[in-house]
Amino acid sequence: MTKSTLLCVNLLAISSLILCSCGDDGKVIEANGSDYSKTGIFSDNKSAESSNSESLKTDSYKVKAVEVLQTSKYSYLKVEGEGDGLSVGDPYWIATLKNDFIVGEEYIYTGRLLKKDFESKEFSRIFDKIYLVSFIEKANGLTPIKSTIEGVVTIADLVADPMGFTGKKVKVHGQVVKVNDSIMDRNWIHLVDGSADDYDFVITTNVSVPVGHTVAFEGLISTNRDFGAGYKYELLMEDAVTIK
Repeated sequence: MTKSTLLCVNLLAISSLILCSCGDDGKVIEANGSDYSKTGIFSDNKSAESSNSESLKTDSYKVKAVEVLQTSKYSYLKVEGEGDGLSVGDPYWIATLKNDFIVGEEYIYTGRLLKKDFESKEFSRIFDKIYLVSFIEKANGLTPIKSTIEGVVTIADLVADPMGFTGKKVKVHGQVVKVNDSIMDRNWIHLVDGSADDYDFVITTNVSVPVGHTVAFEGLISTNRDFGAGYKYELLMEDAVTIK
């Protein structure tokens, strides 16, 4: 973990998490498989009629916490900022695994599931609308990772000149923040190195790396790749191997 005190909630490393409505009210959201980017890992085991769930989101949203409610296991955050279908500045609620969230701090989250009429018995209230969130971190909180490996290129360099690196093998070094294992016969690693804010740099590999690990990869840079099924990337690294 870097000095940024990255608030990764570790949901991505858990394959059987159960999220009740933070009050044991019987509304259960549980993990299903390891395609963390699409849910993050939440899938609804209730019927569509009872859950009132929208399509799962994979976009990133930058928000500011305006209120924080804590339970023994989960954190409820009232936030304002980015979000589909919301007016600018219109606050809304998200819920995630418990962590030291601070009112006034800015966060970036991905992987959310909308729940309507969501009851929390612990708070004796019903949330008209709340998002269950699988991954959240402090905005711009990652200190740039310094590498002792010769020839490492920063993600910022790749983003600044993708065509200049296309078709070339390069080395990158960063922290794993998301993992999608065994999709299209490869693993999909999401890496940050602190050089490009919250840019979502994706690596395909046969290697399995847990979320939270800092690791160096070497692979081929590709641009404008469309694998179908929503896996479309302007920039990514393919067929990567880890560097010891």
